[in-house]
Amino acid sequence: MSTPAGWYDDGSGQKRWWDGAGWTAHVAASAAPALVSPEPAPFVPPYTPPLAPPVPTAPPGASPIAAPQHPSAPAYPSAPQYPTAPQYPSAPQFSPYPSAPGVPAPYDGYALPGTSPAPFPAVGLAGLIAAALGTIVACIPQIPLIGWLLLGAGFVLSLVSLFFRARKWAGIAGLAVSVLGALLAAVLSFVLVGSFSVSGSADDVPGSEVIYASDLEVGDCLPEGLDGEEFFEVTIVPCDGPHIDEIYYEFDLPDGEFPGEDALTEAAIRECEPQFEEFAGIAYEESELNYWWLTPTETSWAGGDRTMQCLIYDYDGSTVTGTLEGAAR
Repeated sequence: MSTPAGWYDDGSGQKRWWDGAGWTAHVAASAAPALVSPEPAPFVPPYTPPLAPPVPTAPPGASPIAAPQHPSAPAYPSAPQYPTAPQYPSAPQFSPYPSAPGVPAPYDGYALPGTSPAPFPAVGLAGLIAAALGTIVACIPQIPLIGWLLLGAGFVLSLVSLFFRARKWAGIAGLAVSVLGALLAAVLSFVLVGSFSVSGSADDVPGSEVIYASDLEVGDCLPEGLDGEEFFEVTIVPCDGPHIDEIYYEFDLPDGEFPGEDALTEAAIRECEPQFEEFAGIAYEESELNYWWLTPTETSWAGGDRTMQCLIYDYDGSTVTGTLEGAAR
């Protein structure tokens, strides 16, 4: 059951508008008391605790009023602003070459920060090239002296280049190549002289001498057989004394690539056999003598050697005294 809307005494002695659900903010103007009969006791509606603040409602015909402004929610403080992390200074930059004050840092041939780049190592590169060429040439039996000269020049140029303001790698490499090349050439010369030279010396037979293989020529006689060996030096003796082989003919091969052992053998038979009869005075098939030949090696061919020599000797390998030219046996 609800009380109908109307003006009622709100308990304070003044009239207030009841809208049927709760008191409003509208009150009636006070007036002089009327001379009327006593009024009944004022109506007091049952108390109902409001669930929310009453919203004023204008009575019929009343002018509108603004709705009450409810207080906004309290503003809470924002989260505390913590200070940023301190900025520490960066690590100090140290020079790669610390040195005492007034003493320049060591120079390794490369540009340091703030300096111009090192020049191109022209002298060191020239020394490296000379050392490399000298190593190759010194290993060729016919021209070892040229190789030794190149090795010496390469060593000197490489050493001098280390004192120039340029990159050092070429000079260091040139020194290493020249030293290693000299050792290799010395070992090779020792092996050739010790292993490939024909046994015998100039003191064994009067008039004998040791010559380079490239200096052999027609009319030279050898005290011992070569037995197909490669040699760098050889001992020759006078042909009027005891000897084994005698060079009776020689010829040159055409230029080109090294022909190989089979081609050299064919050339020797083709050239040496016809000359055998002319030298010995008897056909090869009827003679008790035999012939052999000396050929260039692949190494000497690369050095320009193209000469082949034909040798005559006794078939049983015995020592011969005097030349076999015109022996007719």
